[in-house]
Amino acid sequence: MTLQEVAEDLRQELSTIVDRSGIMYRLFCRAKTVASIEHKIGMKGKLYKSGEEMIRDVIGLRIVVYFPDDVDVLAMYFDDKSVVKRHIDNLDVDTFRPQCLNITKPLPDNLVADFRASLPAGYEQYIDSTYEIQIRTVFSEGWHEVEHDLRYKCKEDWADYENFSRTLNGILATLETSEWALRSLFQQMAHANMVHGDLRAMMRNKMRIRLKSTDFSPAVRDYLNSNPATVEALLNCDRLVVLFSLMMHEVMLPLTYDNLLFLINRIDINDMALIALETPETSSAMERFLNS
Repeated sequence: MTLQEVAEDLRQELSTIVDRSGIMYRLFCRAKTVASIEHKIGMKGKLYKSGEEMIRDVIGLRIVVYFPDDVDVLAMYFDDKSVVKRHIDNLDVDTFRPQCLNITKPLPDNLVADFRASLPAGYEQYIDSTYEIQIRTVFSEGWHEVEHDLRYKCKEDWADYENFSRTLNGILATLETSEWALRSLFQQMAHANMVHGDLRAMMRNKMRIRLKSTDFSPAVRDYLNSNPATVEALLNCDRLVVLFSLMMHEVMLPLTYDNLLFLINRIDINDMALIALETPETSSAMERFLNS
């Protein structure tokens, strides 16, 4: 097995986890080439050869999400006790600079042997059995690609042009402002949907995830139309808590409109009449999910 094949297996494992949440995302993986490993050792050879540091990003994954609050969901899930290194920048109100969210974790036990066997001969002692996850939004990912290839890789070209570097970082600030405006737009749309009685659109714009059905079932839709207080509670639920719950539980809950509503009700709204609308199959699925 090659390093890239190990990276692909890891990508599949992480995809299964993120898919449980319904978050809209793209997941990319890469494995460092021998030339890239040699280059890294050349830059920090003394630290690696002395054992002070290990190369921990031979395998890297990048999760690209649509909205900035999706970054928060993934950070909550992946930034756990197993993390061996984290790079999470705090926002600085006085300067324009990118915010990095990089997390280094141990490889799953089932991949360690193949990973160690795939390492290039002569470099094994410098490489840890870990991988790096980078979490970005779509807008910041585009900016980082440009910055990495046209500034980071040729820093000497920018040495005497600090004003241009600040302008480049300012473009990122504009993109971040657009991301938050985009999220606010969907929140406002969800509220307008509620006012106009379009509950399917309200759920879709509130949650902003991939749903596997086209609408609520007739009985559930009729109940919501007759119970505005439940609808308002649905609109005001904590999206982050709901998505984190979907990722945290190991059983994958089919993300239909009904199931998502029933889950939100179970963990937040607590409308007993709505629970009574669950079919026996749905109630069983909910119990399996919540107990996993």
